[in-house]
Amino acid sequence: MNAQAPVQIEAASLKGMGLGIGAYSLFSLHDAMVKGVITELPAPQILFVRSIVILTLCIAIGRTSVITDLWRSSNRLLILGRGLMTLAAWVMYYSAGRDLQLAEMTTLYYFAPILTTILAVIFLKEQLTLARVGAASIGFFGVLVAANPGGFTIGWPVAMVLAAALCWAIAMILMRTISKSDRTIVQVFAQNLIHAIAMGIIAIPLWEGMALREIALCVAAGLVGGLGQYTLVESARLVPASVLGTVEYGALLWAFVFGYLFWGEMPATTVYVGAFLVVAAGLTLALSERRGRREIIDAP
Repeated sequence: MNAQAPVQIEAASLKGMGLGIGAYSLFSLHDAMVKGVITELPAPQILFVRSIVILTLCIAIGRTSVITDLWRSSNRLLILGRGLMTLAAWVMYYSAGRDLQLAEMTTLYYFAPILTTILAVIFLKEQLTLARVGAASIGFFGVLVAANPGGFTIGWPVAMVLAAALCWAIAMILMRTISKSDRTIVQVFAQNLIHAIAMGIIAIPLWEGMALREIALCVAAGLVGGLGQYTLVESARLVPASVLGTVEYGALLWAFVFGYLFWGEMPATTVYVGAFLVVAAGLTLALSERRGRREIIDAP
């Protein structure tokens, strides 16, 4: 290994984690925008408009090459699977937003990084370490505390968010695999093409009129969400899926900030305690992964 290799590896790792934090921060802002109209418009209609905005951006930037590259891709089935998984995750997640506070549903949804770590070990053969097991256990306990079984009923809204977390974790594993050979913009285009087709079939026949405010929020969600998707795929090229999942926790705090600023939401104490445990699990795992990579780099 040449002298500059350790520095290059460490720089790529830090860049990947930084991009991941940026992506999930953008998703938090995106979620706040969607929640702003979720009680006024059906979730499929919101996702359809958002997907059309992102598709327009992809065509404007990549032109016809995104279509030809997608057609020639050897990962078309994996891309389809990822698109369906993210679609299922977002539909369930945003539908639950009608009944849950932003901080509540975000904390529950952040069980996804734990699932991603487990799935990465199973399907990507990433190493199962004590730190990963410990973080998964702490994070799972944090989710249970946030759900507060003694405080609110674990009904369909909570079940939908947890199911969405599982779908998102599967999508993360697929994204990591696809990123090895397909361009980022092709992945973003393909994902939103699937979403636009599926949501269009549902939303167009039952279309509801949209006020200027609702149009503006949906378009803004498309712009922010598209940038978040692009940044997330780029980060997946630089760090393992299990590590990328951990940086997702860093954006959890935005859910509390946006929930309070936009809707004056004050989550129950158990939600704060659960969020603290989830974030602690993620940060502990991130530090452990970084130390492990340093040991590998410094080894003779």
